[in-house]
This record gives sequence, C-alpha cells and structure tokens, in this order.
Amino acid sequence: QKTLTILDKPPLGISNDTLICIIDTLQLFAVGTGTFTWSPNYMINNINIPDPLVSPDVTTTYQVTLTDAFGCKANQSVTVNVKPFVTLAGGSDTTICQTDPVVLQLTSDALHYLWTETPAGNTLNDPTLKNPTATPIVTTTYHVVGNIGKCIAEDDITIIPVPYPAANAGPDEHVCEGGSVQLNASGGSIYSWSPTAFLTAANIPNPIAVKPTDNVRYIVTVRDVIGCPKPVKDTVIVFVDKIKADAGPRDTSVVLGQPLQLGASGSINYSWTPTTWLDNPSISNPIALPQNNIEYVVRVSNNIGCFDTDSILVKVFKVQPGLFVPNAFTPNGDGNNDIFRPIAIGMKSMDIFRVYNRWGQMLYSGTGNGAGWDGTFGGKGQEAATYVWYAEGVDYLNNKIKRKGTVVLIR
Repeated sequence: QKTLTILDKPPLGISNDTLICIIDTLQLFAVGTGTFTWSPNYMINNINIPDPLVSPDVTTTYQVTLTDAFGCKANQSVTVNVKPFVTLAGGSDTTICQTDPVVLQLTSDALHYLWTETPAGNTLNDPTLKNPTATPIVTTTYHVVGNIGKCIAEDDITIIPVPYPAANAGPDEHVCEGGSVQLNASGGSIYSWSPTAFLTAANIPNPIAVKPTDNVRYIVTVRDVIGCPKPVKDTVIVFVDKIKADAGPRDTSVVLGQPLQLGASGSINYSWTPTTWLDNPSISNPIALPQNNIEYVVRVSNNIGCFDTDSILVKVFKVQPGLFVPNAFTPNGDGNNDIFRPIAIGMKSMDIFRVYNRWGQMLYSGTGNGAGWDGTFGGKGQEAATYVWYAEGVDYLNNKIKRKGTVVLIR
C-alpha cells in the first residue's frame, strides 16, 4: 500500500502585510517551488522572481501566483500600506509623586521607537517601546523618535517628580493627668487626625488634646494641594503621666529617741515638709528622729512637673518601748473595739501573739503588728469570759520584750 496526499494547490508562503513611507523601497518575499508571477505590475522591479522590490506611492495590494511543474496554481497577497509621513504626538508634560512610576503616553503610527532622556538616568523600563514606563527622581525630558523606514517624527515629554508630603506629627508628648497638650504637625496643606478622642479639632495641624485619661497614639494623615497629592501618615504618642504619691501608712507611732524610716513612692522626685528632724528631705526614704507629734507631707513629682502629695502622721510616745495591751474588748461588730490586739510602741517586730481560754486551749496565734483576735474560735463566737494572752517582740534597740496578761471578752 502507498498513501498519496492530494493538495488542491502547491504550498506558498508570502510576506506579512506591512507599511512603508512613500520614499521607501520594500523587498517582498514569496516561498514555494515553481514559477512566480506578481501583479499588478506597478512600481515593482521584476514580476517573475520570488523577492521583488516595490516602491508604491499609494497603498497597493500585490498578488503572487505560484505555478508548479504539474500546472497547479496557488495565490497569495500582501498589502503594502503607504504612509506619506509619520504621525507622532507625545502626551502632555506630567507631574508625578517622586518614586512613583508613570507610563509615557504616545500617539503614533510609527513602526519603531527609540527614547532618550535628559539628564541621562536609565529610568525607562525599555526605551524601544511605544509606551514605556518611567521612574524619574528628578525632572526629566524624554525625547522619542518614531520611524517608518526613512520617514521619522519626534517629540518630547517632560516628567516633573515632586516629593511626597514630609509628614511630621511632632515629637512624642508628656502631659500630667488632668492637663492638656498641643500637638503640632507639619509637612503639607491638609491634615486629618485619628483617633479624634480628646482633640479640639481633627482637621488642623495643631489641635489640643484636652485632658486625655490615658496614653493615646495619634496618627496624622498629611496631604499637599501644591505638590504630591498623595497622603502620608505619621504618628505621635501622648503619654499621660499619672503620679500617685504614697507616704506609707497614714498613721504610725514611735517612742522618744526611736529613728523612723520613712518610705514614699510614686515617681522620681521627692520633697518632704516640714524638714524638722529629717536627715534628708529630698529623698524618698529619709530617716526621722521626731521629738514630738508631727505630720510629714511628701510632694512626689516627675521631671515635667506632674506631682501629687500624701502625708503621714507620726505620734511620739515619751515612754519606754513596749507592748501595750487592752484589758477588755467587745467583738459585737459595731466597728469599735472589735479586735483584741497589742499596741506595739517602739517595736521593730511583733513575733508572737497568742490567746488562751481558761483551760489552756490556744484560741488564736498570730504575728506582725496587725495580729489580733476577733473573739471567735473555729468560726464560733466565744463566750464572755476572761482569757489569757501572751505577746513577744523585739524593740528598735533589738531588745526582746515579753508580756502576758488577761483580757475580758464582753458581750
């Protein structure tokens, strides 16, 4: 067996449709096996060769006929579009935001393009494209030459980059609790603040944050109506400095001659008044050696002037250090004399405080200056009776003091 392929016409290839300038000459191409005949016989150098030269002065469609050895024929045509000149018009000069890309807009019927730039900067993605993308940093003029053969046209496009707004929300601010602070932004023509909480206005460069209750992070969006119109953001933090002075326990007591270590907290600067009997009134923990009852007031502040005050009342007992214990108490829940506890005067520590009933059963045991019995045992109130107590501690001179006695529980 043998397969025969029957073609209705011989294979024939030809040039693509194209265009030329009126002053140009173009070589056509036909590919095939056989004899060639071109028509019309207009502005063509040879109608019987596969690659004639043509130079029409009007748009012309050339047809070629290929005849093979068996007399089979094939026809193809190519249109040569003739242009009397090249049209080329660059777009308008443009202002862009610096670092932004821009596509150079060009209207033209040219076949080929070549762009150059002044000053030279290699800012085009491809200088041979009809509409390349430019990313200039400085004002740049782009010159383009478009051609169809020997006919050319050229034009310029200038791109002016302008910087983004130099948004600046200002330095971070500190404000005392209950105070106000003015913000100061710069860098553009239009301002917008977010959040708007505590601000007197949200669309001006210098609003006032009125009595913010806590730290706030403000973001300002800046736009410029003269240069780059795109928004730029910056941030400023308003820190609310809350000063809470603490001079220590509200009331305390010492015996005459006993040094008292004061201890305040709340910030970094301290000032005690009066300065009487203080070794250093400008620190947080001066030592006092009071001779009489006195109330000390401490002013606590930070470096921007935020402050608060607190006080401590010092009662001076002109007795020897010791444990002073009441002989009765009334645990009836009226808030008066409900807790039975020793009063430590001039004592460094209260190490033991215990209460026993008449049978020697321990009903309470505690340590520390706040130790005290509420008249209950196992969650039940004890009967009105006489109870035995024992206390032990160390005074400020490191002498151990022991005391014992009785107390009457009154119902």
